[in-house]
Parts: sequence; structure tokens; C-alpha cells
Amino acid sequence: MVKKLKLNLITPQRQLLTDLEVDMVVLPAFEGEMGILPGHIPVLVQLTYGDLRYKKDGKDFDFAVMGGFVEVKEDVVNAFAEGADLADEIDEEAESQKIKKAKEALSKKDADIDFELAEIELKQAITRMKVKRRKMS
Repeated sequence: MVKKLKLNLITPQRQLLTDLEVDMVVLPAFEGEMGILPGHIPVLVQLTYGDLRYKKDGKDFDFAVMGGFVEVKEDVVNAFAEGADLADEIDEEAESQKIKKAKEALSKKDADIDFELAEIELKQAITRMKVKRRKMS
């Protein structure tokens, strides 16, 4: 019998994956991409913005994740992301509009603009676009 990993992907809004049996997971770790296979040593990893990928039955699946952390223990991968979107569900046009809006807000010198929020929204939209385009290629 081929060993599998169990993958859980949880955000503050909802649990996206629960005990999903997968062949491998690739994480956007803070220090660079990190691959997890069955039998991996226990580890706690900080996530950055990027592409969390997993392979199941020969197919690749992608999520755009917005930071968080991952715990790997006894062939269970628990990903606690600040936000996550399945690549197939990302709307490129909507993300393009968010990028445009955030860039416009950042270019203004208006004191009423929350620059930190605009930067976060820009970074999230760019991450979603990168993951969507990677998935399409």
C-alpha cells in the first residue's frame, strides 16, 4: 500500500480541506518552497503569500494562500492560512480590478487612505493572479 499524507487547510473563515489523502504537498514557506512527502520529519513552518500545491491521484491542485503556518506531524499536514483561494475559482478580471484600485489608492497622497490596507489588498490580488496564471500554463 502506498503511503499518503492527510492534508487539512484551514482559514479563519472556513475549513477548505479536511483529512484529504494526497501524495505530496508543496508549500510557500517563508524561506522558500518546501516539499512534503509521506514520512517527513515533524516540522512547523511559517507560510508566506504564494502557491500551496498538492498532488492527488496524479492531478495537481493549487491554492493561493495569504500567509500563516503549517504543522507536519505523523503524515498529517495542517495548514493554517490567513486566507486561501482555490486557483480554479479565482476570477482574473476581478483580481485585475483589485490591483488597479489598490495601485490608484497607493498613488494618491490623501491622508484618508489606509495605505497599509491598500498594500495588503494589492499583495493578495497579485498572489491570486500569479497562482491562477501558473495553473493555466
